[in-house]
Amino acid sequence: MIKTGLLLISPPAVKGNFWNKTVVFVTEDHQRGSIGLVLNKPSKMSISEFSKQHGVESDIDGFIYVGGPVNVNALTVLHTPEWTCGNTMKINESYSLSSSGDLLARFAAGDKPKHWRMFAGLCAWAPDQLDSEFKGVNGYDHNFSWLISTASYMNVFGLEGQAQWASAIEQSSLEFAQSILA
Repeated sequence: MIKTGLLLISPPAVKGNFWNKTVVFVTEDHQRGSIGLVLNKPSKMSISEFSKQHGVESDIDGFIYVGGPVNVNALTVLHTPEWTCGNTMKINESYSLSSSGDLLARFAAGDKPKHWRMFAGLCAWAPDQLDSEFKGVNGYDHNFSWLISTASYMNVFGLEGQAQWASAIEQSSLEFAQSILA
């Protein structure tokens, strides 16, 4: 099983599809499957515009991120754990996940965590699917398997797009080299 709070990074061999140059934060992994959020694909919809469409006036900077191809209408916020709402799920000591109906209103009123990223959609894998992808079995090609790294604040909240992907690959490479030398 993949540990929650890790990053899955698409390898350079993955091209020409949704997963090209993606960094995914794993939010859940259990016997029912795995769930994650793509960190580095901002949509063209601003948070202010999205809020307005949902009846909330807001001047929050930034864009909604495309969290994945599943449940694209679901709004989720990945954030630092000092902030909570009615349905906040603690992922680990550094990260939490919230999706309460009053998120937009609270954020618009200035009640928000120190670090956060807002997503529409998520990634989902069936039970054992990620393990099969890593091992290159059951129809999956090991050459296109995910890279893994720990999630740092910089790689989760501090970078975007290709810079975020490149930094996550570098972190994965360093951690792999350290595991061999240990």
